Amino acid sequence: MVQQRAADLIKSDAQVLLLRARPEWNRGDVKVGDAVVRVLPGVSQLAILDILTSLANNEQAIVLTDRPAEDLGDAVLSRAYKHGVELPDEWQAVPRLFPGAIEVGRDLRRLDWAATALLDHQPPGGWPRSVEPALTAHHAVGSLLARVLGLEADAQLDGVVLLTALGRRNVRAAWVAVDPQLRRHLIDWVRTELGDPAALALQIAQRNEHVTPLAVGLAMDVLWPENGAPPTETQVAARVRVESFVDGKAVPVDGAKALARLVKAAVVRLEVDDAPELGIALQQAEALLSDLHWPEGAERSAVLRPGYLARVRSLAAALTSGDEVEEALVRVLEHRDAGVSQAPTMAVRLHRWLSTAEDASTSLGDDLQRQMNDGAWVDAAVGAVWHGSTEPLVAEAYERLLDKVRVRRKQRDSVAASRLEQVNVAGAQAIGVERLLADVVDPWRRRGGALLVVLDGMSSAIATALASEAARLGLVEWVPSSTHARQSVVAALPSLTNISRTSLFCGEVRSGTGVDEKRGLAAAFPGAKLFHKNDLRSEAGASLPADVMGSIQGDTVPVVGVVINAIDDATHKNDLSAWDWNLRSLDPLRALLDAAISARRTVILTSDHGHVVERGTEALSLAGADSRWRPISTGGPGDGEVLVSGPRVVAPGEEAVLLWRDDAHYGPRHAGYHGGASLAELTIPVLVFQAATVATGAAGWEQAAPQVPLWWNDPIGREPSTDVSAKTARQPNKAKRKPTVPSQGDGLFELDDVPTHPKTPAGLVEAVLASTTYAKQKRMAGRRALDGKTTESVLRALRDRGGRAHQDTVAAAAGIPTVEVGQVFAALRRLLNVDGYGVIELDTDGVTLRLDERLLREQFEVGDAK
Repeated sequence: MVQQRAADLIKSDAQVLLLRARPEWNRGDVKVGDAVVRVLPGVSQLAILDILTSLANNEQAIVLTDRPAEDLGDAVLSRAYKHGVELPDEWQAVPRLFPGAIEVGRDLRRLDWAATALLDHQPPGGWPRSVEPALTAHHAVGSLLARVLGLEADAQLDGVVLLTALGRRNVRAAWVAVDPQLRRHLIDWVRTELGDPAALALQIAQRNEHVTPLAVGLAMDVLWPENGAPPTETQVAARVRVESFVDGKAVPVDGAKALARLVKAAVVRLEVDDAPELGIALQQAEALLSDLHWPEGAERSAVLRPGYLARVRSLAAALTSGDEVEEALVRVLEHRDAGVSQAPTMAVRLHRWLSTAEDASTSLGDDLQRQMNDGAWVDAAVGAVWHGSTEPLVAEAYERLLDKVRVRRKQRDSVAASRLEQVNVAGAQAIGVERLLADVVDPWRRRGGALLVVLDGMSSAIATALASEAARLGLVEWVPSSTHARQSVVAALPSLTNISRTSLFCGEVRSGTGVDEKRGLAAAFPGAKLFHKNDLRSEAGASLPADVMGSIQGDTVPVVGVVINAIDDATHKNDLSAWDWNLRSLDPLRALLDAAISARRTVILTSDHGHVVERGTEALSLAGADSRWRPISTGGPGDGEVLVSGPRVVAPGEEAVLLWRDDAHYGPRHAGYHGGASLAELTIPVLVFQAATVATGAAGWEQAAPQVPLWWNDPIGREPSTDVSAKTARQPNKAKRKPTVPSQGDGLFELDDVPTHPKTPAGLVEAVLASTTYAKQKRMAGRRALDGKTTESVLRALRDRGGRAHQDTVAAAAGIPTVEVGQVFAALRRLLNVDGYGVIELDTDGVTLRLDERLLREQFEVGDAK
């Protein structure tokens, strides 16, 4: 204030400014720009007269005096600033502390304590600029609170920011050091400005410097749960004990719940920031519940680790009993630690798969297709569950589940092995790897060239993961129109690299080397180039060698072949039981895909064989055997083995004995094995992609719908949606619409003819499609209207799943290409959401479609149709 009044004095003609204050000063003179103003105590009239006498003509001074004006007399007052004693007005000083402010706002002036606090705690660099001419309490007191907590004065405080800051011990220590009266004022202001939970957090922090309010809030989350469950006696006692952390007073129920909600929001913020305070808060919360004599409360938390373990244990019990499995998974996924492990979700997926009826299989082609359609996904899930938990009870439940899976898979492997002679037999639909160049690569290379990437040892399970990653790069998958599913071919036998990969590139079953492979590809497609491991060593700074990049980007090489050995190499070196393969671990696959997209080359990802993973397999000792196969000279087939013979068997006498059971091997133990006759080894996935900018494909191929099995994202066997309330719901009072025939046109989606005299429909979906409202909606949509078959398929898929399903599940069931999913569902909402009512909407998770059957009935006037 003295500094500011000195500035006022400099602007005036007065020599002294009398300021009502204790006549004490030990800080020396003050400067205003280049000018110096003396600050002197004036204990009496005589003392002030002496000051006036001592001042030089060009000197000015502020005199601090506690004497009233009548004691000083005219001799002093006549020479003073404004001829009187200036009374200290702290509010007058406040606007000058905040650049941009010229006055104090009404809300701030009502806080009679704020001016002194703002003057006392002014930062060395000044308070942050005010965006309003009238300084607001929100800006000024918010800056003050940030300042006393040791934060940046311009920190934008809200409840979450305040809680995360109080998670740091130095911030809590700074808060405890604040004058108690000012703390009370700030807590009251925070209660009004930021809400009760933020004020409660400050109350907790002022009593417990060593315990973060985050921990107390997490304890309150289970002490007063949101679901309002009746408390136990131990829980009630713990509620009383927690009062000692909040001013020793009873904690309001609403306040406790509000703080818990705010704390959980702060936990999310801390997780995003990867803040170390979070780990401390979680540990303190567990310890606090123990101190409150209710340690089991942590098992009820959706945030604390014991809560996650308790939910996983409940899921394990449900998997064992078979009851309420989906509900148990929902509770697991609601926990903060749900992303720590995929095992719970994958275990439930395996449970769903076991609950599905086994499709009939009559040929080796059926067996291979079934492996691509769902067996690959089963294998991926098994990998996630195998090392699923350190909890003994959970591990036991997972083991029992995996045993059931193995029984079913074993039956499939046994049947497929018995049909191996059907390869390339008419009607068997099983294509040998030696036909891949002619049947798949040749049609696609005619459309501007192909990039053929052979991932040595890639199983169908690994292919599912890579397909998802490729889609995120902007590649669109294509599948045969005859099956609407991913293509597969069967390995040459035994399923070894030197046999199956050579057969792939040479177009005939044989063994060979890399040299033979290069010759074979060049013979099939003159001018083609094949690059092996040593050919992929790039120059410094380049992701691909110049020869590889030039071959892909040029138009003179019809087929660019690349062999990546990472998977096959790993089967001999690393533990693959929980391995996640992706683009990063298969270098330089990402660079190859990017180059192909740029060159608009078709991408074909395939393999030469799959593999089985070492998961406690039985070691069989037999001289002359190799990994998963043996010559017939070593003896006839035994349990889990199959004798194969013929031109597709590269072995002495064109005969060999192969292991089809996946829990055994010959010879030394490795991380994985191949050479046998299990579906995981025999099935070679063939993934075909084009850049999203390429709209047409090879004859007989179509853009793929989502390839996930229907049980992957959604429960199976769910009761169809039957909204009982719809039977008695009041029908809207609308005028009867006359049937309208929409105009046909060349649009994105084909328009069906709408019958002018529909027959009485047999069910709800039929009734909707036959309604006059539907006809009107299609006419209004015009060229953007969906065809009736797609609308029917989507509605049926949703009704069959209780009105809720993952959009990929619906798209797969309805055969909607992945690339068109968003577009089709947007068109569907325009068609069915009459007058903007949400008949079909996307849930808040962004992936779940919801069907409101009651609204569907009302908007399309179909009454009680089932």
